[in-house]
Order: sequence, then C-alpha cells, then structure tokens
Amino acid sequence: MSPSRTALIAGAGIGGLATAIALAKAGIRSIVLERDATPDTSGAGIQLSPNATRALASLGVLDAVAARSVEPHELIVANALSGATLATMPLGETMRRNFHSPYLVCLRADLHEALASVAKNNAAIELRYGCVLRDFASRDDGVTAQCENSGQAEGIAGDALIGADGIRSTVREKLFRDAPARHGGMAAWRATIPLASLPAIHGRDAVRVWLGPGGHLVHYPVGDGSLINLVAVAEDSRTTQSWGEENSAADVLARFVSWHETPRAVVAAAQEYRRWSLFEAPLLPSWSKESVTLLGDAAHGMFPFVAQGAAAALEDAVALGEILQDTDDIPNALRAYEHRRKPRTTQIQSSARNIGRIYHMPRPFSFGRDMVMRQIGGEGLLRQNAWIYRG
Repeated sequence: MSPSRTALIAGAGIGGLATAIALAKAGIRSIVLERDATPDTSGAGIQLSPNATRALASLGVLDAVAARSVEPHELIVANALSGATLATMPLGETMRRNFHSPYLVCLRADLHEALASVAKNNAAIELRYGCVLRDFASRDDGVTAQCENSGQAEGIAGDALIGADGIRSTVREKLFRDAPARHGGMAAWRATIPLASLPAIHGRDAVRVWLGPGGHLVHYPVGDGSLINLVAVAEDSRTTQSWGEENSAADVLARFVSWHETPRAVVAAAQEYRRWSLFEAPLLPSWSKESVTLLGDAAHGMFPFVAQGAAAALEDAVALGEILQDTDDIPNALRAYEHRRKPRTTQIQSSARNIGRIYHMPRPFSFGRDMVMRQIGGEGLLRQNAWIYRG
C-alpha cells in the first residue's frame, strides 16, 4: 500500500494497536475505531513467550514493556491435589539462548499502555475512542465503515478494514454469518494481589501451574515483582456476556476445596476476583473477503492453556505490516497474510484445546498424566513447546 493509503482497524486492544504500529512502520496510515470511550486495560496479567517478545521488538516496544515486566527463571508444574511437583521448565537465560528473546510476564495494562503510548505519538495513527462500528460495505477501491459516535452516525472510508475486535468480533459476524464464538464450558477468575499475601512457597520468581480435576491455577509475579497475578480456571457452564464481572474469593475458593493447602491458600489470598467466560473462535474457511480481514482473537481466539492469545495477535500484526508494505493489491495481500498465518494459528488453537483436556484430567487418568510429566521433565516440556517459541 502506498503511503497515501489508509487502513481502518476495528479495536484498540493489543492486536489493534500492534497492527496500527506495524502499518505505520510500513508507511501506511491507520484509523483505529474503538467502541469503548476509554482504553480497556482489564485482564490482569499476561505471559509473553519469546515469539511474543520478538514481535514486540519488531514493533519497537519491547524495551518499554520489559521495563514493566518480570523475567521469571522457571515454570513449575504441580499436582493441585497432592502438591507434588511434576516438572520444572527452565525460562530466563534458557529462553534467551534457545530462542533469542526473553520470556516475560507483566500486567496486561502495562503492555497495553506501552503500545498505546507509541500509537498516540505516531502521526500516521489516529485513535478514535467511543466509535462503535455498526456495519461496513466494500467498494471497488476499498471499504466504508458505518460508525456511531456519541449518537452521531458517520461513514469512514479506507482502503482496507482489519477486524481486531476480539472474540465477539462485529467484523467476523458481518463477514461470516452464523459463526459465533464457541463457549468452552469453562470460566477464568483473575485477581492481582500483593506478594506478601501469598503463603511461603518456593519459586516466587517463577510461573507456577497447579493441575487439578476440572480446573487449574496459574500465578506469577508482575509489575516490579511485588504483585502476583492469579488465574483460576474451572468448569462453569454459565455464558455471561459481560467482561470481568466481580466474584468474591469465597465464591472462587468453593470450587477448589479439595485441593492441596498451598494452592488453596493462593486462591484464598485474593479478596475479589473478576470472572470471564472462556470462548474459542470458530474455525473459519477463510479470514478475508475483498479488502476486509480478521486478526487476533477475532480470527483465532483460543483457550488460554498455552498462553498464546496475545502472542498470536502480535505475530499477526507484524506479518500483516510486512505483507502490505510493498503492494497496492489489497485483496491479494490479505490472502497472502491469511496463507502465512492461518496454519500456525490453527495449530496453536488445537494445541490449547488439547492441553486444556490434559490439565483438567480427572482421576484416575491424571495419574498417567503425572507419570508422563515426571518422565519427560522440564526439558521435555521445553522441547514440546519449542515450535511455538520459535515462531
């Protein structure tokens, strides 16, 4: 796309902001259409594996994110009922040596703020908050988005429309009728607590994963290391449409009463949780039609069991910027983007689904899972995940 061209981006989340930055680096102007009146920084913590941090480096924001992140030295997987450690996967220097980029953990708000700061200060990027995308129509020379802002309707023309508007994407709904996100029969409860609230456990600068029947718990340090991000996942058939509804700690703890005292104490350390129903994007025949495409969760929203949702969106953004840089044939470029990204994201989606089944195995099947994990150890886990981290 020539520098005079403009891409419309639906959504100012991590994927949308990263895309705007990637396009600006490619000499392409963008208008980011965000329905919320102010930036949404909900979501607590986020893991950034080496493929994600390489993408951030390409976008020029890794240093800003790293300054607000923790670099844990290991990932510890344990049985949530017995408390026994199953495997310890090395992070830290091992990640830098093997994949040439760090493994970081941070607050989602800090990642979002770093991306938003770069976007706000780039003359090629226009951020429009409170701008609700209602519909869009393709033209011979691009696309027109029908938006509403403060009750006023507005048509905004662009050469392409990129739907980075999340798991409940309006752009996906308009492109592919009857392709809603699938509820996974699970929910995630998230909280951030002071490190001092945690029971005395080893590996405080580690990512810890506790596996139990029908659920699991992940926690790791964030910010300057004085805070701990908790994510508890369990079976839950409720499909509420609100984001981050409040739940009491007692509500959440009741789901884990049979667990070992240590993970149970971690869950109890939070005063309040926010609950998200877990959805997965449908497997689509394609992501693009004419000059419109999907990106991030809108295209391939996945369950959080391999911690790759944000990473995949960042990879999408970098790939799309590279492909659009040297062409004015937008429909063909969008097909090339999809051809590059769809096989990998489909594989990661599938892996996340399968890992979730393994994590939540009931007894007696979990005995076999635990035996295998002990046998392969942390190095085996690292080998299994290497294809993701290499990108």
